[in-house]
Parts: sequence; structure tokens; C-alpha cells
Amino acid sequence: MTDFDALLATDDPDRRLAALFAPAEPRGRLYALYAFYHEIARIPDAVSEPMIGEMRLQWSRDAVEDLFADPPKVRRHDIYEALSELRLAPGGPDRETLITLIEARNADLGAGPFPTRTDRLDYVDRTAVALMQAAVRLLDPELDLSGEAGTAVQAAGRLWGLTGLIRALPALASAGRPPFAADELAAQGLTEIDLTRGRKPETVKAAMSGLFTEARTQAMTLSQTRQALPAAVFPAVGYAGLARGYLRTAERAGDPYREPVDRPLFQRQWRLMWGSLTGRV
Repeated sequence: MTDFDALLATDDPDRRLAALFAPAEPRGRLYALYAFYHEIARIPDAVSEPMIGEMRLQWSRDAVEDLFADPPKVRRHDIYEALSELRLAPGGPDRETLITLIEARNADLGAGPFPTRTDRLDYVDRTAVALMQAAVRLLDPELDLSGEAGTAVQAAGRLWGLTGLIRALPALASAGRPPFAADELAAQGLTEIDLTRGRKPETVKAAMSGLFTEARTQAMTLSQTRQALPAAVFPAVGYAGLARGYLRTAERAGDPYREPVDRPLFQRQWRLMWGSLTGRV
């Protein structure tokens, strides 16, 4: 299986750092899954027109469908060659999971805020949560995700996904895809032009209160249920523990457009090491 370490070190460093706590073989499987996720997630930002993005996402759908055809067909592409092996591994992602991850990216080809907060949470469920669930299955195929462990994984994925929207606010706002629900903008009297032009930072910060509240709610749920997660799945969920630090940094930021929400590498490494020893995601 192709080694995607260098790719993830640049484009998905926190998931990579957590995956380092897995033994070599399952780590390689996590890397392949994350490389696929990165490949489709970058499409909306790599195209100049939504139609081109739709075509590229359709190519990815077709490539996945080919993997599950009878007989399977593997396209000459590092990621899909790796997926052809990954789907046969214990707990490997099925067709539905991979298609869900692809189709969720259609939302990134549009413009404007999320219609409702429910739509935003559904987007997070079909991206960050779905990916984390697939990663957990790779490490523990027998884990029952219908019970408390599933609640913990869902909360961890939602915490990470909502925090990711907060961290990505500058890029999303300038691209015309602000991470707000329509009612959050209306309540603050913000327009999409305000966001694309980087105006009214204090008002934008006030509009982010709903995102912070939702993320904190998921952090609380995770704290209440994380004991249901076996140690074996830490490499697939541990990075969610970094979200709390990112949230604190974002809440302290005065200008959400211009103050990057980041944490020093040594702090993230220490947090993951501590989490791996204590089981506290």
C-alpha cells in the first residue's frame, strides 16, 4: 500500500499525528483512508467553476463504483489503488461509506451560508463524523457503534468538524461559503459581502457564538462517553482531543479573519501522548 505520510504531514497533520499511535499495518490503512478524504475534500477549492468540481467528484464516484464492481476495476491512481486494498481489510470501508464522503462535498461547490443549523450539523456528520467512524472500524471492526461507543465517536467527529469550520472561517468567508446558518447572519445584520470582504470582525465574532456553543456541547458529550472507547481506537479518534485547545485559541482571537487558530506542534504532540496514556480524548 502506498505510503501517504508526506502528503498527510502537510495537509492533514493532526490526523496523521494521532495515527502514529497505531501499529504499522493499521496506520498504513488509516493513511490511505485519510489520503482519499483529502483528495476529495480539496476538489471544491481546486476548481474555478462548480461544474468542473461536479465532474471531478463524479470521476471519484465512478472510481469507487469500479472498485466494488464484479469484477472490480482499479484505476491507475495511487489513492484508488490503495483503496482497492483497503476495502478488503478487516473493517475496510464499504461502497456506501466512500460514496457518502464524496457526495458530501457537493455542498462545498455552492455559495452562501448553510440554510439552517441542522443542515450544518448534517454536513459535519457526512464528512468529519463519517470519516472518523470509518477509521474506527479499521482499528476495531467488532466495536458496536450503535451504543455508547458510537455516541462517543459521533461526538468526537462533530467536535472536530465544528472546530474545523471555526478554524477555516477566513478561507470559507472569502470563498463565499461562510460556516454560518442563515439565521446567525440575519441576527447580526451581516451580509455575504461583509464576509467576503473581511468586514465587521467584531460582529462576525458574535455570529460565531452558535458554532462555539455547538462545539462545546459535543465536547461535553465526548467527555461523558469517552470511557466506552477501547484504547485500540485512540489513533482514529485522538485528534479530536486537540479541538478543545483550538477552541480556546479561537475564542480569545479578536479578529476571526486575521488571527490564525493554530497550536504549536509540541503542544499537540504532548496532548496526544497524554491522551494515549490516559484514554482521555
